[in-house]
Amino acid sequence: MPAFLPTATLFGQRLREARLAREWTQAELGAFLGLDDPNTAAPRISRYERGMHEADFKSLEKLSKALGLPPAYFFAPDLLAEAILVISGMPKDKQQEALNVLKKLAKTDR
Repeated sequence: MPAFLPTATLFGQRLREARLAREWTQAELGAFLGLDDPNTAAPRISRYERGMHEADFKSLEKLSKALGLPPAYFFAPDLLAEAILVISGMPKDKQQEALNVLKKLAKTDR
């Protein structure tokens, strides 16, 4: 097993955590990008996770869809990332209701 290398970016950290939570290899996740060769797929995902390369928007969309996470989750600070996950998991009508509550709270805190 190769040595564990630390992630250099928030995106890389979140990508690795999401992949490991699903118990996927880097090659398996790379297949969602259309990289069928594990010798190409695993290094690409590894470079994303270590912050050596950034995913382009199309790749980010594919990764997000594969992992079932909104793209913004990968870049938001912890508290906002948690809010993104909670709100994105709600039905659309509840999402709007949650947004309205947040807007109301923001107005009362000023």
